[in-house]
Amino acid sequence: MKTLSIIIFFLSYMLMSSAKWAIRKFGEMSYEQVIFHLNTPLDSETKLICSYLQNTVMIAVILVVVLYFISKKISPRKLFSLSILFLICTLSFSWRILNIDKIIKEYDTHITIGDFYEKYYVDLHKISIKAPEHKRNLIMIFAESMENTYANANYFDDNLIPELTTLANDNISFSHNDSFGGFKVINGAKYTQASLVSQLCAIPLRLPINASLYRPKNGFLPGALCLSDILKKDGYNQSFMIGMTRAFSGTDKYLETHGNVKILDWDFYSKRDNLDKNTDKRRKRIVRDEKLFSYAKEEILNLYNQKEPFAFTIMTLDTHFGDEHFDSQNCKVKYHSKDVKDDEYFKNVISCSSSKINNFIEWIKTQPFYDNTEIVIVGDHLTMGEAVKFDKNMDRTMYNVYINSSSKDNIKTKNRLFTALDTLPTMLEGLGYTIDGNKLGLGVSLFSGKATLMEQGISFEQLNTELDKQSKIYNKILYGKDVGQMQNN
Repeated sequence: MKTLSIIIFFLSYMLMSSAKWAIRKFGEMSYEQVIFHLNTPLDSETKLICSYLQNTVMIAVILVVVLYFISKKISPRKLFSLSILFLICTLSFSWRILNIDKIIKEYDTHITIGDFYEKYYVDLHKISIKAPEHKRNLIMIFAESMENTYANANYFDDNLIPELTTLANDNISFSHNDSFGGFKVINGAKYTQASLVSQLCAIPLRLPINASLYRPKNGFLPGALCLSDILKKDGYNQSFMIGMTRAFSGTDKYLETHGNVKILDWDFYSKRDNLDKNTDKRRKRIVRDEKLFSYAKEEILNLYNQKEPFAFTIMTLDTHFGDEHFDSQNCKVKYHSKDVKDDEYFKNVISCSSSKINNFIEWIKTQPFYDNTEIVIVGDHLTMGEAVKFDKNMDRTMYNVYINSSSKDNIKTKNRLFTALDTLPTMLEGLGYTIDGNKLGLGVSLFSGKATLMEQGISFEQLNTELDKQSKIYNKILYGKDVGQMQNN
């Protein structure tokens, strides 16, 4: 009984510490996020694994050792009772902190059949999407966790992203209010890969309840038509740059399925430049943003010299989890701490990223292709983890700006209700494309002036509920064929 009691203590502590670690690292968990990562190959991050082991297993082992010696002074029956009480407490704590009630509710919604896609989805395969006579280049920056929240001095005592704020003010940036704002994060776009899909394919990334049927090796959303598919058809040379390995969150599967885009990642540059994996002691297999932007300049010039129109996409990384990495060699310490992982450290990380992105844009402006290039900068998802103490009353939206867009005059940019789903048609019309009806997937071009889903009277909460439901149309996009056909094969 004594051995059983110690095992219960060990497992109980592992449960509690794992729950705390998950929330600290990834923020509020959702059903969609859990299911996606259970069914999609991920690139293991050394730092992430070490962090988990240090915060769970190591302390649990120490607890077991201490209990072993203490248990000699406690009767087996009393020790067992204490272990059961501890188990109940940790179960209750983990249930609450992981918000299991919410995840169960999301599960229940997932098994409900809806008709939202039948009402609002525009099949990209069935409408006219025409490129302009003179094609323009595209440079797209996915700024990791870049919220407009960071510009609010009432929240952080300073505007942490002054350069990005200026870019938004000097160019076209859509806002949900009459000031500086952006788009709300919907279900199906709450983590990196889901946001990527939502913004480039105009559909959320939603896995069905029978997630075992989803096999990315057979193609990532094979029934979808995305930005890279459209640009490939129109003769664009395309490159996608990421500071991690291409397998991260199935990025390679997505890009291989859609346009077979050239991927430039850690694997590519490590092999080409013989990068030392130990240059960043905090994490291996990472190309940090400073070096990544230098690689980006090299690749963009390479694309430009090929004479065909090009599309280049880059995903920044340093702001991952909010407190990921401060580049003290290339950025000034504006706030008091660059070492202790508190809110002041976080301010330096965000400020540094804003400066780096702006410097990259300034370089682009000096290049001969600038006038014929649309530049789009968007945030992907809200900051994950608990490095930053966000208030629940904060108005949190994602950053967006369109530079050099081929757009009409008198565009309504303020007080717009929009989501990541509207990025694809907006971006294409910014490139000069003509879209029949100005709608793609579940998105609407913000340049068109037509009402988005939320502007048609669908509330944010209602939209999330409808997107969570099962859809025959969406499942066909997800699998490439009807679910019934798959189950019969």
